[in-house]
Amino acid sequence: MKLLKDKKNELDEINKQFLAETLNGSALLHEALSTFIEDKLKKESIEGVIQTERKCDELKEKYTQVLFKDKRALPFLVEDRYNILMMIDSVNDKMEFFARFLDVYPFKLYKEINAEFRALCSACGQSVEELVDCAILIETDFDGAYKKTFEIEERKREARTAKFNLLGKLYKMKDDPTKVYLTSKLVTYIYDIVSWVEETSDYLRGLIIRYPSR
Repeated sequence: MKLLKDKKNELDEINKQFLAETLNGSALLHEALSTFIEDKLKKESIEGVIQTERKCDELKEKYTQVLFKDKRALPFLVEDRYNILMMIDSVNDKMEFFARFLDVYPFKLYKEINAEFRALCSACGQSVEELVDCAILIETDFDGAYKKTFEIEERKREARTAKFNLLGKLYKMKDDPTKVYLTSKLVTYIYDIVSWVEETSDYLRGLIIRYPSR
């Protein structure tokens, strides 16, 4: 039992670091987007997102090694813990991909879409924060985690509304087709992050339903 407890404690510690870095990456991405909207893109924030994704990869490998050292029962199945880790890691991958795309985006943002773009970015940042909260809560508070999944669902609805409002404006613009197209990719890539966050929270909700109440 002591070995099992030690393993659980080690996993918890690595997971805390992993989730903290994920949250940091989201904050840095939000900072980059805020400065981008103001036409003062902060390159250090973009580099920070990239570095955070690398740190998360290192922690992911460490977590996986500990997880598979001993496959005796944990509060969740080993496979479930692995899936949670990999799905949240995909959030980091998508944030890193978007940061790189933003870094090479060659235009200023249309002022006509600033409000909708801010709404989309806000929904994205909040959804990642709520996913991290949910991943922490699921270890000790199923009711709290379950409620959090519905908050994430609401963020996706907000993001979807902002996305189509943005695309509706963009597709009517009589401007350089390349700028319109690349701006629409900005919108789509941000929404992809929120969409994957919501899919991850759906998986967590499924675990809550599958396991006995805690």
